[in-house]
Amino acid sequence: MSKHSKTWWGQRFLAALEKFTDASRLARGRGYASEDRIKKWSLNQGQVTAKIRGNINPYFGVYTEPTYSVKVKITTLSEAEWQKIIARLSQQASFISRLLLNEIPENIENAFGEVGLHFLPNSYKDFIVECSCPDYAVPCKHIAGVCFRLANLFDQDPFLLFEMRGLPPQQLQQELLKSPLGKVLATAKMAQQHALEKAESFYQRPQPIDLPTQIDVAQFWQGQKAIPKYIEPPQQAMIPALIIKKGGDFPPFWEKSSSFIEVMEEFYIRMRKSTLKE
Repeated sequence: MSKHSKTWWGQRFLAALEKFTDASRLARGRGYASEDRIKKWSLNQGQVTAKIRGNINPYFGVYTEPTYSVKVKITTLSEAEWQKIIARLSQQASFISRLLLNEIPENIENAFGEVGLHFLPNSYKDFIVECSCPDYAVPCKHIAGVCFRLANLFDQDPFLLFEMRGLPPQQLQQELLKSPLGKVLATAKMAQQHALEKAESFYQRPQPIDLPTQIDVAQFWQGQKAIPKYIEPPQQAMIPALIIKKGGDFPPFWEKSSSFIEVMEEFYIRMRKSTLKE
């Protein structure tokens, strides 16, 4: 399930959910992360509050489409704990530079581990969830849907993770820029910024060239080099569908929760079978 997120931190977030959630329920919950299911969404002080459109189910006496209220919150760290973590992050330029570029370093858990804490959720104890549906299981498919939506938001804005853990993103950047390394990196970044130059045209304009005084007719028609008499056959690609796989499971233009590579593999298999039949 965790592959349905683009970034490693989003995958780790979903992996923690998988540890204490039934696989089938989690799979059904992925369908509740779409826009047509989520009627209302708000994130305030690290807590997500959502209204989810449910299903009609006469077996349970539900004859009209229900709307369920869902709340998802990650346990927060205290201000004193954050001060210890920021002190560790400020000691390494790799941490500061990646965080200032809106990325989360892969080894950020080392800084948290030095003070006996962890950044990303790793068990059910890191989640505080609530849903108004009658499902006895926690988390239910509606909560799972909200978590899938959260993972997608974490892909786009990783600083939401800091906010849900109790540290506003603006405060994190301010604290990092106060450190000696942060000041040096910020100064270097400002020095690299140059003023935009005005272009004369949006397109590359053609440059006139002088025609040769003498033209060889044979060279004009046959070219400067002779065409080879033998052309080597193309070699089979070492990695099939390299161009498709290069973009990964979730290229920038792909907005669905399913893997783009898996969809294309199924598409090519169907095309191959259709071609062989003809």
